[in-house]
Amino acid sequence: MVNLTQTSSPGVDFSWEDLLNLLRDELGEYGGLMGLLSSQQTSILNREPENLLEINKSVRSQMETSNTLQQRRQGYVRSLATGYGKPEDSSLSELLSCFPVVTQPMFESIVEEINNLISRIRRKLDQNRRLISRLGEVTDQILAVADPRSHSKTYDKRGDLARFSTAYRPTLEESA
Repeated sequence: MVNLTQTSSPGVDFSWEDLLNLLRDELGEYGGLMGLLSSQQTSILNREPENLLEINKSVRSQMETSNTLQQRRQGYVRSLATGYGKPEDSSLSELLSCFPVVTQPMFESIVEEINNLISRIRRKLDQNRRLISRLGEVTDQILAVADPRSHSKTYDKRGDLARFSTAYRPTLEESA
C-alpha cells in the first residue's frame, strides 16, 4: 500500500490525496460536460429547440463548475510550485518530477486524461458552434426562398456575412 500523505520536500506540506481528489473531481466534471455537449449536438441535429435550450443551461452550469474546479487546482498548483521553489506559473505536469516516485505515474495518468478530455471538449464545442451556425444559414436560405423580398444579406463590421430581415422594417406606407 502506498502512503500518499508523504512529502518529498521539507518546504512542501500538503496531502497528496487532496490533490488527487481535486483532479478526480475535475475529471468527473469534464466527463459530465462532454456528455452534455454530445446531447447538445444530438439536439442540434434533431432540431429540438426546447431540448437544446435546457441542455444549454446545463452546459453553462457544468462549465462554471468545471472552471471553479480548474481555478482551485491552479491555486493548489501555484502554492505547490512555490513550496518546491519553482516558478509560480508552473504547470502540474512540470511539477510531477518533484513528486514522490511512487505517485508520479498516477498523477501523470490523471493529468494526461484531463488534458485529453479538455481537447475533446474544445473540439466538440467547435463542432456544435459550427452546426448551430450552419443551421442558421439553412434557416435563412429557407426564409429567403419562402419570401425573397423580406430577406436580404448584408455584411457586418468585420466583413462577415450577416442577414438583415426586412420583415420588421417599416415600409414607406407604414411610416407615412
